[in-house]
Amino acid sequence: MKTSFLFAILAAALPGAQIFGAETAATQSLQPKAPSLRIQVDPRVELLSLIFRLAGNSEYSQGKVQSYTEDVEKKFNPFRDHEAVKMAGQLRRSRGVSYDACMSMAVHVNNVRELELLVPLDPWPEGLDKRWTARDAKRFLEAARGFVKDTGFTEFLEQHRSLYETTETRIRTLMNKEGHLEWFQEFFGERAEATFTMTPGLLNGGSCYGVHCREPNGKDNLYCILGVWKTDTQGLPEFTRDMVGTVVHEFGHSYSNPIVTRHEAELRAAGEALFKPLADKMRAQAYGSGQTLLCESLVRACEVRYSFRYDGPAAGRRSIDYQKGRGFLWMAELSDLLAEYETNRAKYPTLEAFSPRLVGFFNEYSKGFAENQKALASKKPKVVSLVPANGATGVDPGQAFIQVVFDRPMRDKSWSMVGAGPHHPETTGKPSYDESLKTWSVPVKLKADWDYEFMLNSETYDAFRSKDGIPLDPVRVTFKTRKTEP
Repeated sequence: MKTSFLFAILAAALPGAQIFGAETAATQSLQPKAPSLRIQVDPRVELLSLIFRLAGNSEYSQGKVQSYTEDVEKKFNPFRDHEAVKMAGQLRRSRGVSYDACMSMAVHVNNVRELELLVPLDPWPEGLDKRWTARDAKRFLEAARGFVKDTGFTEFLEQHRSLYETTETRIRTLMNKEGHLEWFQEFFGERAEATFTMTPGLLNGGSCYGVHCREPNGKDNLYCILGVWKTDTQGLPEFTRDMVGTVVHEFGHSYSNPIVTRHEAELRAAGEALFKPLADKMRAQAYGSGQTLLCESLVRACEVRYSFRYDGPAAGRRSIDYQKGRGFLWMAELSDLLAEYETNRAKYPTLEAFSPRLVGFFNEYSKGFAENQKALASKKPKVVSLVPANGATGVDPGQAFIQVVFDRPMRDKSWSMVGAGPHHPETTGKPSYDESLKTWSVPVKLKADWDYEFMLNSETYDAFRSKDGIPLDPVRVTFKTRKTEP
């Protein structure tokens, strides 16, 4: 039994293969046009996540399954100086190999024992991130083979078989009930050669990725690498209905990104014009260029259309508001444009056929965008003062409230004090504004000799808004209490 399972890990990790008995029954419950769906913990994904975690990549250090991360640390921390780990760190520092670049490599190799590329690198594969080079890929994969052998990586996989099977089963249950994969071909157009695979990233926390690998025979393997950021009372992965939008988003990248890439020259100026005023907000989300902003804009608008279709108008509008809160201020208009596409499919059989309209939209919207943002900035509320002061040390642990003073009246009964965990202040009552709506307070209980941290608004939650409805830019607040007196 053990021998056959290890053979499955080492030899059957090819795209299209079943890993850990992962073929799903979802195809039986979805519409006839729905593509088949594989659900699998993929050793290639776990390996690349692990190596870059050891190299210090924060996006692969967010695991929420405590027993698993503890096992990872115990087993692999002694190998932090391994050649593969050192090389991963150098690639991150010198070429920015991180986030989806790591996962794009994972799906372009055959299995964790051989780690041979599935496609030639000349011409460069559409789905392999260009932060890699042919020389770096060859050297890294050679070192990674040594890592697998030196660390006993495959034995670690075998030891966690039960966890992997539980994780797969729970994703399968969610997708059987809530998934609508037929939407992809209906919305984007026929893509008969595409296969769909959902892969949980057990070390990734909330970091999720949409990557794909097109093989020389034309087969296009699409992946949603879904981070595991929820666990149940037993500490096991949990997957809930609100995660389906993320699944749509990540699979959608394999459809929308190539459209933006094919029209890169026509869209370059628009992408730069939109990115520059929002650079800080975008970089905080690991979006570092105008092209990435446009890719995210299009896939998020497609996600909005999915929400309208399956969850209803109210959910669609909430999705628009969420995307705008993330900085994609044009989301309502772009969603309306895609609604026009949906009603004119005889003229536009695929989203690619509609791409001239998309190019026109971004080019038009970007005109004067920077000037409009400057005008809007003058209308945004600002924090005048804080109690305790931001960055203060020696704060009295008997301080019974946190107070924020704004430069203008704010929207009443609306606030976002964001954070969690032991370093978030313990609140002991309801927050409130004073009569002027400029001063906001919340009762708290503080500990002595303790560091505190929270956010006023965030990239996701922005309920601190002026009376006119304009959100406060996120503010990070920190302070430290003093030791108690003898």
